[in-house]
Amino acid sequence: MFREVRGRISGDSAGWGATHFAARNIHDFDFALIKDTAFGHRGNGELGTLEFRAEFFNLFNVVNFGLPSNIVRGSGFGIISKTAGTSRQIQFSLKVIY
Repeated sequence: MFREVRGRISGDSAGWGATHFAARNIHDFDFALIKDTAFGHRGNGELGTLEFRAEFFNLFNVVNFGLPSNIVRGSGFGIISKTAGTSRQIQFSLKVIY
């Protein structure tokens, strides 16, 4: 997912456009692995299916920095103090379908 993030300058911004600065694009790579396994027998078909899922969010753990502070008269103007998005998250699930 790639998108451009823009911010507004608040405070004394005479002569500046509404979106004077822009942040870098957000890079996020999500990935999922799914494995279905049939088990049991009833007549000619399976009795059920066991589904295993492994889902990875922000797989490569790329840090996406947030927007810099946009209060012109503030002491932290232009300082990036947070990230945009989350760190890598991994989720496993097991589902029985019968």
